[in-house]
Amino acid sequence: MRSSAIILMTVISVSIMSCQPDPIDPPPPPPGPLTDTTINNISYGSNASQKFDLGLPAGRTSATPFVVVVHGGGWATGDKSELTWLLNGLKQRGFAVANINYRLTLNTPDNYKMQIDDLDSAAHFALRLSTLHTFNGQKFYIVGHSAGGHLSLAYAYTRNADGKIKAAGSLAGPTDLFAMSYYNFNIYNIILQPFLGVPLIPVTTASEQRYKSCSPQYQATATSPPTIFFHGDVDPVVNISQSTSMVAKLNTLGVDKKMITYPLTFHDWWTDATKTANTLEELKTWFNGHP
Repeated sequence: MRSSAIILMTVISVSIMSCQPDPIDPPPPPPGPLTDTTINNISYGSNASQKFDLGLPAGRTSATPFVVVVHGGGWATGDKSELTWLLNGLKQRGFAVANINYRLTLNTPDNYKMQIDDLDSAAHFALRLSTLHTFNGQKFYIVGHSAGGHLSLAYAYTRNADGKIKAAGSLAGPTDLFAMSYYNFNIYNIILQPFLGVPLIPVTTASEQRYKSCSPQYQATATSPPTIFFHGDVDPVVNISQSTSMVAKLNTLGVDKKMITYPLTFHDWWTDATKTANTLEELKTWFNGHP
């Protein structure tokens, strides 16, 4: 009798338990604020030079604007570490930043195209990371120093059919390789001949066309992105006329542009805190003003 009662109680208990809903896992805690961080040496290609550092600002969202930064060095030298100040400064001003390396001048038939292709690969690889790392992957800005300024403008003026590049910037960048080499042949041909693969002198129709076709001065159109220029007025490496002539060209095309001239300043100004802060603030205003 007692065993029957035990069996009955067990059946009732099991029946009651089987009617209970499955336990609900507690919801995950809400995510905390995104912190300031930099991820170094992200590979965007198989070559050892095809890497970039990705700077991510604190509190970023899917609307956080994105900037590509391109170092200089005469197309044959240089490293992204030279513009870490620019990555950090823009990041502190609310931008996500890819500070890129690219393949330097090699024994190839078209170093210019190789480097423009690298900018394209790096930019689009970084844009694909926007969902993972939280920033705006639908558009971007680009800025570079010296040879990186030239590459930034050349890329923005020739590879923007999709309209993703909303504005560009050049810090003491060459814009007219033909004029630069023609008037300073002994200085610049050492750099430009291996870069472009063609000696300028003696000038031929082919050599002139090659130098001009790789120059923003001859690539710009009425649909080119708005562009801001920075230049020291006594720059001995890239004469300030390279920027002023580009500004004049954009003016004839009706493209929005701005020129910042630093008096008594050479090819770079990163040791001058006032000028550096001004460059960063001007870039911030320019980029934010062209959404």
